[in-house]
Parts: sequence; structure tokens; C-alpha cells
Amino acid sequence: MKNFQIILTFTFSLFIFIVTLSSSKCDAQNYHNLNTATKKALKYYADGKDLLNAQKDAEAIKPFEQAVTEDPVFIDAWLMLGELYNENQEYEKGKKAFETSFSLKPDARSSAYYFVAESYWNLNDYENTIKALKKYLAFQNLPPEWIESSKHILMNAIFAKEAMKHPVPFNPIHLSDSVNTKYQEAFPTLTADENTLVFMRRDPAGKDWNEDFYISHFNKDHWTNARNMGDALNSIYQDGAMSLTNLGNEMYFASDRKGGFGTQDIYYSQKKNNQWTYPENLGATINSVSWESQPSISADGKTLYFVSSRSGGYGGSDIYMSVKDAKGLWPKPVNLGPTINTKFEDQSPFIHSDGQTLYFSSKGHPGMGGADIFYSRLDSVGNWGEPINMGYPINTKNDELSFTVSLDGKKVFYSSEKVKGDLDLYAFDMPESAKPKPVTYLKGIISNVTTNEFLEASVQLIDLESGNIINSFSSVATTGEYLISIPSGKNYAFNVSKKGFLFHSENFSLADHNPTEPYQLNIQLQPVKTGESVVLKNIFFETNSFELKKESTVELDKLVQLLKENAAMKIEIGGHTDNVGSDESNQKLSENRAKAVNDYLVQAGIVATRLTYKGYGKTKPIATNDTEDGRSRNRRTEFTVTSMQ
Repeated sequence: MKNFQIILTFTFSLFIFIVTLSSSKCDAQNYHNLNTATKKALKYYADGKDLLNAQKDAEAIKPFEQAVTEDPVFIDAWLMLGELYNENQEYEKGKKAFETSFSLKPDARSSAYYFVAESYWNLNDYENTIKALKKYLAFQNLPPEWIESSKHILMNAIFAKEAMKHPVPFNPIHLSDSVNTKYQEAFPTLTADENTLVFMRRDPAGKDWNEDFYISHFNKDHWTNARNMGDALNSIYQDGAMSLTNLGNEMYFASDRKGGFGTQDIYYSQKKNNQWTYPENLGATINSVSWESQPSISADGKTLYFVSSRSGGYGGSDIYMSVKDAKGLWPKPVNLGPTINTKFEDQSPFIHSDGQTLYFSSKGHPGMGGADIFYSRLDSVGNWGEPINMGYPINTKNDELSFTVSLDGKKVFYSSEKVKGDLDLYAFDMPESAKPKPVTYLKGIISNVTTNEFLEASVQLIDLESGNIINSFSSVATTGEYLISIPSGKNYAFNVSKKGFLFHSENFSLADHNPTEPYQLNIQLQPVKTGESVVLKNIFFETNSFELKKESTVELDKLVQLLKENAAMKIEIGGHTDNVGSDESNQKLSENRAKAVNDYLVQAGIVATRLTYKGYGKTKPIATNDTEDGRSRNRRTEFTVTSMQ
């Protein structure tokens, strides 16, 4: 009965109002009602009603059973028994009681078809659930809330019937006893490299259960023993439902600690000098007087998804989003709209690092009856597509909540009690159809090439085609660490910059292939000084031409910015080729390409006297010309600082 109560909340004492059969005698009647049943059966029936009025529902079963034993065609008693059996979760008995009543008089009571549908539903008999609800909806003058409930259950029964015929692969793997305990574990969140797992555990603390954050690291082939993350994050209140940034040095989470705006608020903490800062409430624009929870932060740290029960939504809880503004503030959140949110509970959002795939739980979309996991993809104009159910047996009649998806989209980490009976953490393989767009990552350490000092530098990933910044953040000041996710399907410029240093650039051409392994790159920035050179890895020309491609503007504009920040800097732009072709043609091509860059800078407002250009042809290779990769590296444009005066 649990899943029916999810759709239409009721208790037996509230639900039975009690409808009795007509007191008039029917012609050719093959059953007994309250006017025609035997006296002894009526006495048992009255005893049962007295117990119901005293709210002793379970005890009322016996006198109604005695009533039908005494008078086997007493239809009122059979109908009462059916409802009571369902209330007591004895669905097989409930089904038989209703089917007996139908054999006596099929249309005795319209609500009997709703109740027998409940019996069938809980017995996983979706075919008969569908038939019973269709019969119920054919009656006239039904209560509106019952009609709505029946249609929703009918929708789920139709879906469940087909889903069970076509199960998806499902192989939940228990995350081992180093993470799971006899207590409840839930709300897993991962760093992009899948080496750090943070989750919530419900520990007994005095007379109350306390929800705290725990952390575990993946070491070669196993998860280390999870440890409490300490008092800086955890409180004596309920702390849980968290989301880590890709590097794992920032965390958004929900807590009902004192000083909030509502029953539960969203907080933020940052890891500095290996310590978590005191959590900061995100404020009244994000948090309301209601309930906010289950945050999910985007890969670039700029978009926050979360759940709220605030007024103005579509149902009990809705999913919202807020995009951080240029000042680093969170503006008023926006409801994701009726494509995602329903009249029921919509929650547990997880935005994947591809920036286009949203996973969430819902009781309102067609599913198995509880809160099912769905996914929706963002289209090219910014609209969410129709949610797709992840399928059976990933989804069941239980509530499937609190999950995270690995960066490569191959694994789902989630909490469940359906395997071992208590709430533990598991991982399973993502069905192929539900996988997000392929994403890899680049990580490393940024330092000063001269002193080896760690640097807090600006890190950007830029779509070369559109010029849009896909991801932007700073490396960690105390460690120089950075980690950036890179979605496949596009070509990117990767740029690292810091005032007082020459920028560093890389090119990632992922438009035509998906990398199988993540990238690792430690970057040493060169202080701005005479004689230092930088290869411009995102300057592109047409083949055998000195015409700049549109994609080059991203890198050229970075060079313009560097020159404007360093007004005394003078540079030489050098063009280089491989050894294919004649020396004369290579010399001419390299010089024209260098001049093309020079002309762009002048047009962008750089004084021409600060610039010189030169073509070197094939005379200064930086790699072998015996391989295509080497020749590609030799075909380059670079600049050299010639003066800082």
C-alpha cells in the first residue's frame, strides 16, 4: 500500500467514509447486504465497525471475517475486509476479498475497483491493476482527487508492465565495509578523478541520530577506511546531501543548523591549507523560509542546482537552478519548469560535467511507483528534453535517491537498501543509453619555473569555435593544484595566466574523437622578462596559407591582453615551418604568417613600434621532422619578449 499512499495520502480510518450499499432490495439478488444479511453476520459486522470507530483497524479484521464465514454472500463485509487486508498489507487476501465481492455484484461500489487495483499493484500484477483502474475511471461522479490519483497510478502501471518486460543491465556492487557500516550511508559525491568519495553517515550520537560527513580515498584497488571530516564541517545538527567541485576543494551541502533561513539551508565551505573553512550560508536568495537541500554544483562552479519546497513551485518539492553572476553572487534561483518538475516530489538533482545531462529523482513522471531516477538532456537552445526513466531494475517501487555519476559516465554511485536491507553505498554500470556526453579531465600543478613556488593562476577552457569560456577558475594557492573537466565533441584552447607571468596555452582537439585516458600536465609559468618565449598553440592557418582561421582569435586576444597589461613589453613574433617543401617557400610562408599575427595585434590597438616579426622557415625545429607529430610541432607561431623597457 506504500506506493498508493505516495500518490494519494490517506489512512484507513480517513479513507473509509463508509459507503454502504443501497438498503433497498434488488431484483434477482445473489448477495446479501446490510438489509438482508443474517442477524449473526450483522452482529459481527457491527462489532467490526465499532473497532474501526475506535481506530483499532487491525483488530477489526476478525469480526468481519466472522461475518463472511457466517454469511458467505454478505457483500458489505467482503468489501470491508478487502480494504482492511490492504491496510494491513495482506494484499493477496485483499485481492480475493474484492474479487469475491465482484462475483456477487460487480458494480456494488465504485471505490472497490480503486482498492483492488491497490491489491494488484502491490502484488506486481500490473495487467489487472490497469484493468481495475480503467473500470474505476468509467464510473460517474468520482471525487476529483481520486480521479487524479487513479490516472497517475494507471500511468505508472502501464510503464511498469512494459519496463519489467525489458529490464536494463544492473549489477550493483557493494562499496565494501571500509565505507559501509551497520549504520546508514547515503548521498555519495565524487571528485572528477574518482579518487575521493564523500558521503553522509547517520551515526548514533546520544539519544539522537546525527548525520555527518565522511571521506574515503581510492587506493590502488580499494576504498580506504572512511573517516569523519571533523568539526569544521560537521555539527550537532543534521548535515548531509552534499556536492563536491571537481577538484574536491569546495563543497556545497544542506544542514538544519541554527541560524538558517528555513527548516534546512544550503551552505558552502572551501578547503584551505588542508582545512575546511567554517561553512557559509548561501543567503536569502538561495535559501528561503522553506526547505532547501540536495545541491549539485556544475563542473565550472558557476551553476547551482538544488531542491526546494518554497511556494510558487509545481509540487511538494521542485528542482531549481541559480547561475553565479560576475561579482560571484548567487542571484534568485529559477524553477526548471514543468518538463522537469511535477505536482509530486522532484529531487536529488545531479548535473553531469558534460553540462548537458541532468539526472534526478521523481515521483511524478511515469515510473515504477516510488521515486525513480530519470535523466534529461539540454538542447542547443537551452531547453530540457523530456525526462527518460532509467528503467527496471535500477528503479523499483522503492525510492531511488542520492546518487552521483562518474566523470566518464560509466559508473553510478548511489545509496540503496534493496540489496542488503539497510542503507549502504553501491556502484553500478551506467546503461549505454543513459550515459552522458563523454568527458575527460586535465589535472596537474601550476608553479613558478624560476622558484618552483606554487601559484594561484587563472585557468580557462575555451571553445575555439564559439569563443565561449567553458570553464574558468583558479588553481589552489597553497598547492598549485588544478583539475578541469573537458567535454568531448569540440576543439578547445586551454589557457593558464597570472599577472607578472607569460601565459601558457595548450590545444585539445576533441571534435572527432573521445580520449580514453585523462590528461595530466604540470605547468611552470615563466615570469615576464626579456628573452622568454611562448609557443602560441592555438594559432591556426589555412593549409599552405597565411590566412588566420577564426579559431585563432581566442589566443590572439590573450596575447593582446598580455601586451596591454605590460605596457613596456616589446615582442618579436616568429613563424616556423617543418622541412616539407623548398627553403624559399617555407621562409616566405613563415614570414607571412608572422606578419598576419603582427597585423592582428596592430588592429587590436597595440602600437606597431612594440612589435617585430620574422619568418624562420625550417631553421629552428623543436622536434624531429621524421614523424607527422614532430612536423606538426615544428609548424608553429611563437613570440619572444625582446624588451621590457
